[in-house]
Amino acid sequence: MVRALRALHQRQGACLTILAYHRVMPIDSLGTYPFDPELISTTPRQFEWQMAHLRRHMNPVSLAQIMAHLDSATPLPPSAIAVTFDDGFSDTYRYAFPILKRYSIPATVFVATGYVDSGEPFWFELATYLVLRVEPGALSIGDSGPAFPTGPSIPERRRSLVRLHELLKGLPNARRLAVVSEWGRRFAAEIEQGAVDLCQPISWAQVREMAAAGIDFGSHSVTHPNLARLEDPDLAWELSESKRVLEAQLQRPVHSLAYPIGTASAFNERVLAAAERAGFRLGVSYISGTNPVNNLRRLELRRHGVRPHIGPSYFRALTTLPAWLD
Repeated sequence: MVRALRALHQRQGACLTILAYHRVMPIDSLGTYPFDPELISTTPRQFEWQMAHLRRHMNPVSLAQIMAHLDSATPLPPSAIAVTFDDGFSDTYRYAFPILKRYSIPATVFVATGYVDSGEPFWFELATYLVLRVEPGALSIGDSGPAFPTGPSIPERRRSLVRLHELLKGLPNARRLAVVSEWGRRFAAEIEQGAVDLCQPISWAQVREMAAAGIDFGSHSVTHPNLARLEDPDLAWELSESKRVLEAQLQRPVHSLAYPIGTASAFNERVLAAAERAGFRLGVSYISGTNPVNNLRRLELRRHGVRPHIGPSYFRALTTLPAWLD
């Protein structure tokens, strides 16, 4: 079916596809995984098949090539596709990086610089872990707000997690960080020794090794907030400070940005203007979709998120007929 529709799809006009991954890691059972299973994009074995498929049937491009196309009309190859990663987990280095090298796939990793080398879990992963561990009703944001988890079963805890993440993402940045940090202190005894090793952020040594091998790095802010909810000074700091730190560590310019959370409610015209002022020349969202090559929106590029349920047939369609799956 993909082969039959390919010619019709191509007549509609060339498009740029950008894939968004979070984590590539082996997992025996998502049902017993103690952190957020939604962040596991694929296993190393699936990822290797996917990268082999891109190398055989597509034209992987870097974000630098996309910027060159925008800046000087340098043509993109047909069936252009870019690979990106969000957050900056250490498993990107451990599992994805060797495969990217093996198939010579250019890729960009967007890191939240405040977590690099910290050894601390991302705030959203710590919140997830606690929801899955603590007694029902133990977590609350305010005196009059709802308490989580809403029940003891795993399904109840998973449903609680969705709602809790929505509430946390909507909080002012300082309040969100303070709430989750306080939970971490109060329930430190609930965190099993070695558990945090499953969601370690990347280190600067790993970042530099990957960069030396050709992997690009971009900003994902400092603390992974909802940028649209920040006051102007905090917004400017999250963008400029992350860029400054990355450039200091890499000793090269950093031009690209992935908006944390990345949905339509997480960036707006004010955020786009701030990103441009900070010196970013390319911005990617987490809004699913393709990008018409003849009308690329430099700071609002769309990406297709990769999920573990995406098998080979769907992945072929996703990369060959992406506009049909928007």
